[in-house]
Amino acid sequence: MIQALLMKQENQENTMPPSRLLTLDSNVLIAALKKDEPQSDRCAAILKKVPAQFLLTEPSIFYEEVCGTLARRVSLEVADEARRRLDRIVSFDRVVQCDKTFCLSAYPLCHEYELYAIDALYLKTALDCNAILVSLDERDFVKKVKSRPSSIEAFEPTDFPY
Repeated sequence: MIQALLMKQENQENTMPPSRLLTLDSNVLIAALKKDEPQSDRCAAILKKVPAQFLLTEPSIFYEEVCGTLARRVSLEVADEARRRLDRIVSFDRVVQCDKTFCLSAYPLCHEYELYAIDALYLKTALDCNAILVSLDERDFVKKVKSRPSSIEAFEPTDFPY
């Protein structure tokens, strides 16, 4: 099931280059790949728009969050396959390295938006890349981003308008 979804994305033809960048919180990727979460269908529908309509830009921590969760909840084999497929749909130059400099520039967002530390890494990625941010965490993430003036759009999958 995970393999079929990601293989379909890899084989999509790009008739037009994507015009927008998209940062998906790991919970969106996990729900899309596991297919047994309450919003799995909606998350999978968003992920299917990559790469035809959107390019993903993600903090490097997304590998650990997605693959680590799949390894714990499903199997190591599924996590390994997901990593290989994610490598194919997320261009290396669009993976933001969570090095010391990046983390030091992201942690003030925890204070400014009252976010958890990992959420600040996703927000910092979206802000720096002017990407649309999508998360399943409406109360503790999306609403907080929307409550402050910002140069980016933030959505929960059920409200994603594209």
